[in-house]
Amino acid sequence: MREQYNLRQLLSFGAVIVLTPALRLFPSESAAAAGRAGWLAPLLALPLLVGWAWAAARFTEALQPGESFPALVLRLGGRRFGRPALALFTLWCLVYAAFVLRSGADRLVGTIYPGASPLLFAQVMGLLALIAALTEPRTLVRMGRMLLPPLLAILGALLFFALLSADVDNLWPVGPTDLVPILMAAPAPLDILAGAGTALLFFAGGLRDREKLFPALSVWCGGLCLLLSLLAAAVTGRFGAALTAQLARPFFVLVRTLVFFRTVERAEALVVMLWIFPDFLMTALFLWAGQFSLRLLCGYQPDEGAHPLSDLGEGRFLIWAFGAAATVTALFLAPDPAALERWSTALIPAMNLGFVFVFLPLLYIVGRSKK
Repeated sequence: MREQYNLRQLLSFGAVIVLTPALRLFPSESAAAAGRAGWLAPLLALPLLVGWAWAAARFTEALQPGESFPALVLRLGGRRFGRPALALFTLWCLVYAAFVLRSGADRLVGTIYPGASPLLFAQVMGLLALIAALTEPRTLVRMGRMLLPPLLAILGALLFFALLSADVDNLWPVGPTDLVPILMAAPAPLDILAGAGTALLFFAGGLRDREKLFPALSVWCGGLCLLLSLLAAAVTGRFGAALTAQLARPFFVLVRTLVFFRTVERAEALVVMLWIFPDFLMTALFLWAGQFSLRLLCGYQPDEGAHPLSDLGEGRFLIWAFGAAATVTALFLAPDPAALERWSTALIPAMNLGFVFVFLPLLYIVGRSKK
């Protein structure tokens, strides 16, 4: 994998894709676990995230020059475990890409197009993300770098107005008895940031300055923990912990109720449409990693050069096959809202934490033991 971008560009890309799980999960999950003290959960999760950043940097140090993340998974597993580990990684990429397609389509239907079928939106987004996955990682990383400033500016403005109208009684006082509930809420930000950060490392092979990864990841985690705390404080302060815990899309409900300059502005549609981009980049990232892994499993040596869309040689037909499989999986993944809620709040977070804190450490231990 050629060196194509610097650490700042990659972390900007990571900050954009974090918004996909953050706005879907965190405010409701923190309020359900810790009540009005849930906004403090990211701050208590920060030491664990710094530990994850150190482990992630150590794992990435194992990358050889020109090696991709899927190739590293194959090599660390060795002759005995390499192919099964890569197959499991490929399956995880397929499921996660399908889930992002399905949940993103559901958000569009629930906020802008009520009564419409989410299947059409999942198919269109799947095709666009597949086309993006056919390009070089540099294209996606630089797109994330370009999108981050406007997304943060809009998010910052929304949080500013939300916090201005927040009720302090919904957030304070917080006492020693709240410590255990806050700790119970800490897995949510840990899942969001460590999961998205690990996905970010799929592109680590293209970094020019990989030796600075640990301090940069630590600062990245600290900044995003602060953002998650502000997000939870804005939503919980506005609606209260009981109502926040029940909302399926609390951030977008918050946007719907905001008042700007003493007039009600319906900015929800604009915000929802802008938040298509994090979903798009997250899906493209997992499609890229999944198709790369699938081609390795089938005995091809994938290259990252530019190719016409019609070029199906050297296993490139598997890119289209993987994208089609992810899109079809998205159509059947969660046939009803209850199933989607179960995937969103239980299955995906559990698999995410298992991948980050069980699968990859075991793979690294196996690789180290076999040198």
